[in-house]
Amino acid sequence: MNERNFINRDFDLQRLEERFSRLFGQQQPRSTYVQDLREQLKNSRIFELRRSIGAILVASFGVLFAGALSVSIAVLAQKARRRLNI
Repeated sequence: MNERNFINRDFDLQRLEERFSRLFGQQQPRSTYVQDLREQLKNSRIFELRRSIGAILVASFGVLFAGALSVSIAVLAQKARRRLNI
């Protein structure tokens, strides 16, 4: 019975969404509102945190790549030295 109520609520939500969609049609917010909202989001703490986490990830992958490249060059150089010493 609980699952039936959930399905009915989901169907009601879909009908409500369709009704709003027909009611509002092609309404769009004012460009000044969009710009203001965009500026607020840019300055918000969560987006600042996302940017800093992204920068940390990029730097970490750069260090990881440089380390892997250094190790592979060192291994290749060691193998080359062994071939020359034989």
